[in-house]
Amino acid sequence: MTPTPKALRETRFESARLNPIGVELMTLSELRARVSASLFVVTERVEFFMVLVATGGRGEHLVDFERIGLRTGHVVFVRPGQVQQWQPTDGLEADVLLIDPAVVLPKASKSQQGAMALLHLEDWPVHFKLDADGLAAWSSLAAVLRRELDRPLLDELSAAMSRELLVCQMLSLSRSATGQATAPTVQAMLVRRLRRELERWVDTRPSVARLAGSLRVSTSTLTRACRDVLGHSAKDEVDRRVALEAQRLLVHSTSTSVAIGELLGFSEPTNFVKFFRRRVGMTPEAFRQAHRLQRR
Repeated sequence: MTPTPKALRETRFESARLNPIGVELMTLSELRARVSASLFVVTERVEFFMVLVATGGRGEHLVDFERIGLRTGHVVFVRPGQVQQWQPTDGLEADVLLIDPAVVLPKASKSQQGAMALLHLEDWPVHFKLDADGLAAWSSLAAVLRRELDRPLLDELSAAMSRELLVCQMLSLSRSATGQATAPTVQAMLVRRLRRELERWVDTRPSVARLAGSLRVSTSTLTRACRDVLGHSAKDEVDRRVALEAQRLLVHSTSTSVAIGELLGFSEPTNFVKFFRRRVGMTPEAFRQAHRLQRR
């Protein structure tokens, strides 16, 4: 994992040996041995998918503003763009699977695309639990995947096998993440597209009309889909995502609240403060101070 020099540290999938495959599997102990203790606990925005499966002991992990308690069989699923922080817990043992987004959203074979579509990653919660059978399946598949990734020579055959094993690994997890998921409705698919588009433009605080235009639907169709699937309007969905981004930047960067407001498309600082107070219930600076005190 290689950080880029920004106020909020960004970490991309980077492994000279495994870049061609786009998959890396290690234990939490191995990960901690790779980086200094001070760097390990720095908050980071990840640009890859990460699956953490607790295999022993107890510990915690922080994703955005949710502190997750971990015991054997607990799973943390982190998406690209989310902010996470490792917690320095010596008693926790875990497997850590890192996945380049290009692998999970493949452009290769139709069969692989079909299998990945069955994962319904958009529906996965940040935290879920494996039962005994699910944990046993994870451990067995992880052992096979690790043997393949540890081969002295990684050729095209190794890459193909590793990706197929990854598909099996993720499909096995999906049973616990989503249960017996039904086929998504047309409206649910539209909401997924909205969220993907919103991720691209969150720093411009896009209007519903702009998003609807990008998705080639009417604003009324988009709003109706959000109300039916999410229980709130498309405008509310945009505001929720912008507010989350503001919270991330306030707590995890040194930028001023004025600069953050400008970054998120607010022309006046007072408008940003009003928006933030309406969404979060306090001013940006009060939120920043409250969370920084909690982290001391």
